[in-house]
Amino acid sequence: MDRGVFNPKDIIFSLDIGTRSIIGTVGVVREKKFEVLYEKYKEHEQRAMVDGQIHDINLVASVVKDVKEDIESELGIQLKEVSIAAAGRFLRTVNAVGEIELNGDEEIDEEIVRSVELSAVKKAEEEVIKNTESKLYCVGYSVKDYYLNSYVITNLIGHKGERIGTEVIATFLPRSVIDSLYTVMNKVNLKVSNLTLEPIAAIEAAVPKNLRLLNIALVDIGAGTSDIAISSKESICAYGMVPMAGDEITEVIAQECLVDFNSAENIKRSVTLQDEVTYTDVLGLENTIESSSIIKSIAPTVEKIATAISSEIISLNGNKPPAALFLVGGGAHTPGLVEEISNHIGLPTQRIAIKDRTSVIECLSNNELGSAGVTVLGIALSAIKKMGHDFIDVNLNGTPVSLFNSHKHTVMDVLLQAGVNPSLLIGKNGKSIRFTLNGKRRLAFGEMGKNAKISINRKKASIESEVNAGDNVKITYAQNGKDASPKVIEVIENINSIDIYIDDKLVSLEPVVLINGKEKKISNHIKDGDEILVYIPSKILDIKNYILKRKIELFKEGILLEDDSLIEEGDRIYSEKLAEKEVTNEVKEEGIKVKVNNKDVILSGEEPLFIDIFNHMDIDITKVTGDITLKINGKDVSYTDKLNNGDIVEVFWS
Repeated sequence: MDRGVFNPKDIIFSLDIGTRSIIGTVGVVREKKFEVLYEKYKEHEQRAMVDGQIHDINLVASVVKDVKEDIESELGIQLKEVSIAAAGRFLRTVNAVGEIELNGDEEIDEEIVRSVELSAVKKAEEEVIKNTESKLYCVGYSVKDYYLNSYVITNLIGHKGERIGTEVIATFLPRSVIDSLYTVMNKVNLKVSNLTLEPIAAIEAAVPKNLRLLNIALVDIGAGTSDIAISSKESICAYGMVPMAGDEITEVIAQECLVDFNSAENIKRSVTLQDEVTYTDVLGLENTIESSSIIKSIAPTVEKIATAISSEIISLNGNKPPAALFLVGGGAHTPGLVEEISNHIGLPTQRIAIKDRTSVIECLSNNELGSAGVTVLGIALSAIKKMGHDFIDVNLNGTPVSLFNSHKHTVMDVLLQAGVNPSLLIGKNGKSIRFTLNGKRRLAFGEMGKNAKISINRKKASIESEVNAGDNVKITYAQNGKDASPKVIEVIENINSIDIYIDDKLVSLEPVVLINGKEKKISNHIKDGDEILVYIPSKILDIKNYILKRKIELFKEGILLEDDSLIEEGDRIYSEKLAEKEVTNEVKEEGIKVKVNNKDVILSGEEPLFIDIFNHMDIDITKVTGDITLKINGKDVSYTDKLNNGDIVEVFWS
């Protein structure tokens, strides 16, 4: 390819670090396309990586260094920055169910749906954290099912219910994986300018943006893993990985042909190019075998890989096959793989295509690397779009939150990365209570909850609003309503009272409150299930039970009142003791009655004395001789002793 004139500052260097090989690609952007200037493909001499995971950092760094130096020598430049991708092997995909409780009369909207999705993703993150101490980044999730009151439902929006839930498949990338890649780059003096995921890179290259509206699955079949990405509605909605790929085929050939791993790799590549393959086994013997015989021996393993890939795609895609399936990577050309996937996933072979570099319309390159060279172009294209932003920082209530720049982010991603509890987004209404009041069923509603308020850069936003680097997201978290706890006085419609006098004291007869049979104050709070009786005291028995709180005789105008006697406004009621005093006072006003020497005598005045009785006796005390004896009720007294009504008085001389 004619390289033409280029500015070294415009160089974009991308590396695809695979299990079996490393591909380095250098190019520049010309006429809105990425034009490849030079590439270097180099295999690991030893198995420094297994299933996409770096096992020996120094060995991997050595191969990267060789690729880098070869490119620098060829182009006469010095490479300082590089774009790389984390393998799908490192993605942690977990199924989880999240639920939230709602008020039965509240209509479900998109905010509520996103909140329950966030709850499920949070549960998935907690599950992943159990097996890793590394910080996690959520790179995507897809919804399998929604639930309304424990029943599966297609769409929650517009419905009402007490409980909603969702099952999601969430994918996370451990930060430790990123650290190991950065360590390799540091050893060869390269600065990482952009980091993406291999499934994202592959779909970036193989699936044009206008096709991402469709439900398309892409599988990058490498040596150690088969990475899966699923697109829908212009974005990648799910990721997955199957730890089975080309190496499983190579190992079968190695055992079948009695050769080492590298020789088995060469045989595998030759099978699709020629009818017979000649090789030397570990005993030093030369052998020739028909390609069809090798294809037959690997068929069970091919079916096993196809079954695993198909099952994972269907699971990630909501238990249904995608509209189409693209295959990339060196393992995509494995004989019989397309047919086996077709059988297991339920798609005709016409909808399963192997993509090579000719399908990457945004790049100008040769097709020497075929489908194996697609991902490295995707890494370069991702770098062009993001240009040095593998992470973006967003401020949440003044605190920076770092997001892995793998896709368009929303407020929901910020909340998830910040570890915000989903319950802080939806305000719950306070609990209502049911009770009976004077035999009638009543309902007191709890206080209405307030949902969270979200703004981005002081503009009203929602949980689905997109965020960009540097955005300031402010959230006023939800407030739950208080549970219903009304006072008795608050549920009584009309409060009447009667004023009466008891023992000459004014008493206002307030309503009597009985809660579950026990007397309570009218200011008492009502609880769920309470049986309340409220009434104004109307009978004498009520006065005894609830006002005086003792059983005594009560009188009105000197007449003993029965328990069922009705009370009227202004009544003057007296206790038994005061009734007697009332009669005594009347006697005092008329005089008191005493017996003097067996004769009844009425004495007037407020406080009659003994000497007063002589005014009512026919005796001339000046002519009486002898000693006088004075007695009241049999006891000796003097002239100045007081007399009381009913006293028995004796007067005689001796």
